[in-house]
Amino acid sequence: MKQVNDFNIFLRDVVNLPQTKLDYLDDRVARVYKALKKADLGTQVLGMEKQGSWAHLTIINPRDGEEFDADFMLELKERIDWSPSDYQSPVLDALQDYCDAQGMNTDPEPKTRCVRIAYANDMHIDVVPYVKLARKGECIVNAETDEWEDTNPEGFTTWMHEKDAIANGNMRRVLRILKYLRDHRNCFEDTKSIILTTIVGERITQHVLRSHPGCYDNVPTALHRITADLANWVRDMPDRPEIEDPSRKEATFTHRWPQSEYDAFRNDIQDVAARVEAAITCLTTTSESTQKWREVLGEKFGQTEREEDSPFPATGAGGAAGVETSTGRNGRAG
Repeated sequence: MKQVNDFNIFLRDVVNLPQTKLDYLDDRVARVYKALKKADLGTQVLGMEKQGSWAHLTIINPRDGEEFDADFMLELKERIDWSPSDYQSPVLDALQDYCDAQGMNTDPEPKTRCVRIAYANDMHIDVVPYVKLARKGECIVNAETDEWEDTNPEGFTTWMHEKDAIANGNMRRVLRILKYLRDHRNCFEDTKSIILTTIVGERITQHVLRSHPGCYDNVPTALHRITADLANWVRDMPDRPEIEDPSRKEATFTHRWPQSEYDAFRNDIQDVAARVEAAITCLTTTSESTQKWREVLGEKFGQTEREEDSPFPATGAGGAAGVETSTGRNGRAG
């Protein structure tokens, strides 16, 4: 059975990052960006752009005791006399001043491609210095190697939203469920979000939709179709495939998916697909169907709706808070 309403409740109450945390994230990012715009970085701040799960609307609740996070690209004006790492140092200094002024107990942490600010309530923000170079195009900084790395975050997000439109808005919901399986159910644990997003998106096509009408109409049918297609894709492919970056020609994400991680994904996705098949084709009783879905998603699936204020209502009119409907998107969805 599909149990569409149970999936809507499960996403809203268990999987999705609560609206209060999204609001907190938005507020903190706005404050950080405002501080960076005011700071003397030695070059001009031209803008900012969401990146990763925040931009793709696929943030989920982390495991207990772990952090949720958001990345944003900080666009800086090119200085021809600077090397790549020269762009990170003033950002680090400005964020240190910000943390000191806020009385935070932690210092910003320089990473290979970003500067991280960690907050006491289980979240962190990664600020990624980003420059549109006259001769090279869009690049982020690799501070460890002092080199530029090509990027096209806007192009990738556009591609992802195009695929999500084919899937009736359910690609991002299925991605949240797959990330929930990874983070909370120990499935394909080390597969990175950028890999999951890419391989799921590549399976979603108009050809699939024509061959299986209605396959993306709701969350359980989309989950069924996507997991089946992923399982079929890897079943006879023991060697890790090339994972092309859909936003950049001749670029790949393959280096982010070692063979050992692919092996785990290949094994786990076939098991998940088989369990989803058993659950959605169970036509006996609702309780038996629920138990089949719990073998995939855990005991929280099919529980009674909680009375507390829940983010992402399954139905209703969208507004400033980014309320979702069951078949489309309206504003922020996490």
